[in-house]
Amino acid sequence: MEHELGKSKVERVIDLLYSLIQWICVICLAGQVVVITWAVFGRFVLNNTPSWAEEVSKILMVWMSLMAAALAVKDDTHVRMTIFDKLFGPLGLKIRNTIFALLNIFFCGVLFWKGLDLIEQTSRTKLPGSGLPSSVLYGSVCIGGLAMTIMLLYQLGRTLCQRK
Repeated sequence: MEHELGKSKVERVIDLLYSLIQWICVICLAGQVVVITWAVFGRFVLNNTPSWAEEVSKILMVWMSLMAAALAVKDDTHVRMTIFDKLFGPLGLKIRNTIFALLNIFFCGVLFWKGLDLIEQTSRTKLPGSGLPSSVLYGSVCIGGLAMTIMLLYQLGRTLCQRK
């Protein structure tokens, strides 16, 4: 409890968003396990594979992947090459991290913006296997881009506020 009291409002909101995204990822992964298990059971036991199973599993995988990317942004756990980090020094790393964050914010902003376009363009079409609106799949681009942008802005703020 004491640890929570020392956090700013922004940090508490980011932690809440982080927890929400984690739960979305857990639900997506659990959903994939259930759907694929049902598909395998249907195929090998019932001799009747559900037509929607592969499609729903892919939708859940895409959502989980894009949402988990936002978690990795906040934790700074993306795969990267660190061979040159010692050459830059603390100030050089801060400048590099700031430039990379700004470029990534731009890229994720484009994901969000174009994701909105995709949702609009696909809202009236249905996916063939499940009958779900296509926008359910493409909404992940928009929401994932927004989540990554928020986490990148948070990381950029932390980088710029460091005293090193």
